[in-house]
Amino acid sequence: MAKHRRGWIIAVVVLSLVVLTVVILASVADDPLRRYVEEQANAALPGFHVSVAALDLHPLTLSVDLHDVVVRQDIHPEPPVLSIPHVTADAHLAPLLTGKLGADLHVETPAFVINPKHVDGFLRRGDKEVVKEQADAWQDRLRESVAFRGAFHLRNGHLTYDDGKPASEAFRIERIEVDVQNITNRPEDHEEYPSQVQVNAQLPDQSQLQLDGRADLLAIPVPRLEADVKVVRLHIKNLLPVAGRFNVQCRQGSLDLNGRVRYSHDSTLVALDEFRLQDAKIDYVHSARTKPKEVRRAKQVAQKAKEAHQNPTILVKVEHGQILNSELGFVNKTTDPDYRVFMSDIDMDVKNLSTSLEEGTGVVQVTGKFMGSGLTDLKGTFRPEKPRPDFDLSAKIVKTKVEAFNDILRAYGDVDTHRGMFAFFSELSVKDNQIRGYVKPLLKDVEVYDPEEDKEKSLTKKVYEAVVGGVLEIFENEPRNEAATVTDLSGPVENPRANTWQIVAKLVQNAFFKAILPGFERVG
Repeated sequence: MAKHRRGWIIAVVVLSLVVLTVVILASVADDPLRRYVEEQANAALPGFHVSVAALDLHPLTLSVDLHDVVVRQDIHPEPPVLSIPHVTADAHLAPLLTGKLGADLHVETPAFVINPKHVDGFLRRGDKEVVKEQADAWQDRLRESVAFRGAFHLRNGHLTYDDGKPASEAFRIERIEVDVQNITNRPEDHEEYPSQVQVNAQLPDQSQLQLDGRADLLAIPVPRLEADVKVVRLHIKNLLPVAGRFNVQCRQGSLDLNGRVRYSHDSTLVALDEFRLQDAKIDYVHSARTKPKEVRRAKQVAQKAKEAHQNPTILVKVEHGQILNSELGFVNKTTDPDYRVFMSDIDMDVKNLSTSLEEGTGVVQVTGKFMGSGLTDLKGTFRPEKPRPDFDLSAKIVKTKVEAFNDILRAYGDVDTHRGMFAFFSELSVKDNQIRGYVKPLLKDVEVYDPEEDKEKSLTKKVYEAVVGGVLEIFENEPRNEAATVTDLSGPVENPRANTWQIVAKLVQNAFFKAILPGFERVG
């Protein structure tokens, strides 16, 4: 009995010594392991620098704690892109017994900060090939390493887009929660998307952002993702810090949408099953200061749109969308005075718009009030451009108060109006690289004043006759005091390589601005 008790005592002492030795060795290994983690993280994230302030290895519980993990962009290191106070990696014992690795990664209260300099850094082209080569090399090493399965959990994350304006105007996403189950570098043959992915986040106004789907995050050459996306009551004024960078001013309105995304090396799908933008007020602001950027941005967008249309592996689709009780405008700050062209009380219905011919014809219907008073009815049918744009448009605008154009007329002709009505009618069709259609602007009971003559408050009949009789090249129907003309726009498409929306924008410019405003430019 005494021998048996003595044996247990020796075993306990030996075990205690082993545990103590392991703990001591672990404490000694903390810093070398910290440096190793930094090295591997930097190899996995080319273009960034990762630092870890401290590492605690817990061999008895098979876990590791990382403290104050900071990620900086190489070319713009301040402020850090990501700061994490605490990260825990918990290993699973059972997989180790079979020669595999299993672990869960827990990230607590990460803070993401992005500013315009960071964005510019992300978009830099010069080092893209180097970054891709480094990332591919790291991914290959991961694939060749020991088989593992694990999970990733992120809790109470925060993202801030800081453009240097007051903190109250910064774009923030709060309470970011991410759960990814079954992350593996050895998926089974039937596991095209082995991982389950869930993301939930809130904005300060309690708007909800949700993603629910499946992924293969370690797929080669790029990760694969298939997920449903949901946005609940997003107040678009919160997007102003980001949208303002692109000259878009979002003053009010809310957005709800349900959609799907699918991304892989072989194909990309972005589908909006349903969206509703309600009570919105949005302006695009054109200014001399941002004009060079606007031109470059327009070219880039046009090129990306062209690539999307020509690439059969990319499908962008809107099943059904609505814009309700909204106001959209264009503000030109390059003239004196500034002017704004807008449409209020917009109700828009969009169905089946896509980049694929196989998806069928898309339909857009719009009603509203042009310049706040002109009853407007627009209809369009769009057949995806394979190989060329193919669509029909019709527009009818009636009873627009001409006084609403005064800022435009002052900017282009140094004149304004006292009274009168404006109407506009157009039908356009683009098919086989040919445009067929017309535009018909109409003015009724217009009184035009010259600023010099206005000092005496007298009607300048001569100016009126020049505008509606000579410069606009229209005829006057005296009994009805109306002036109208029909401009034939039929002919070849100016730019055969343009996409549908480039052609639509050009037609709007030609059909409206060039059909009406030039008549005022030489007046006065």
